[in-house]
Amino acid sequence: MSDSGSAIDNAVFDERLANFQKWQETPWGQLRYSVVAANLDRHLSDRPLTVLDVAGGNGREAVRLAELGHHVTVLDVAPVSLDGAQELAAAHEVADRVEVREGDAHDVADIFPGQEFDLLLCHNLLQYVPDRAVVVRGIVKCLKPGGLLSVVAPNAYAVPLEAAVRELDLPAARGAVDARIKSNVVYGKDVPVLTVDEIGDHLGDVGLDLVGHYGVMSVCNLIANNSIKYDPAFFARLEELEIALAGRMPYPLTARMFHLIGQRSS
Repeated sequence: MSDSGSAIDNAVFDERLANFQKWQETPWGQLRYSVVAANLDRHLSDRPLTVLDVAGGNGREAVRLAELGHHVTVLDVAPVSLDGAQELAAAHEVADRVEVREGDAHDVADIFPGQEFDLLLCHNLLQYVPDRAVVVRGIVKCLKPGGLLSVVAPNAYAVPLEAAVRELDLPAARGAVDARIKSNVVYGKDVPVLTVDEIGDHLGDVGLDLVGHYGVMSVCNLIANNSIKYDPAFFARLEELEIALAGRMPYPLTARMFHLIGQRSS
């Protein structure tokens, strides 16, 4: 989940793994994965792909892709998370299609010299690194011609809306208009929030064409009643709505997270 020189010390990711796993099982955690999966699946072919999940943590997304027949390598700096990825892969009987490697996102090109992947995942990573352009540049060195880079990051434009609509805190909303950090309750730290323009520029600078711009959780975080989200019928309708809104402007502009997909020219 992290990167050296990140806004959160690497040790925190191992120490707070239990918190992260609890968040994964919340309705909003599940939406984060299901909406991203639906977005990404629009761009994937049926053929088996080689995938590198950079800062892939405990393998939640890697295992889903492996179940679809893809071969996935999970790279992460946190050994406890990587152990979890192996255990999850074994539990889902896809251990033969999930490989784990301990390493830093800054060093992707050195860890995989001469190796290229069809798909690179960079989900919830870039807010933790001090130089996002450097990390993107290094990762893309391992992307095949025609390959895809998937980036998910927290959206700065969502923060004022959440403060105003969900919390009814207008002074906080006004202060958040220009703020570029937000409290992360899972890790107990403030972390940066990013913009599509900033990350889109990084993708363009390394020669990627932007082929997908989606939102993740367009309405969930605006609903103050968390209890109702645990109701299966309500959650099913919420998930259906979130997936429908994810690719329809203007909703991606203010969603809790943005999801960009860049493609390397073939």
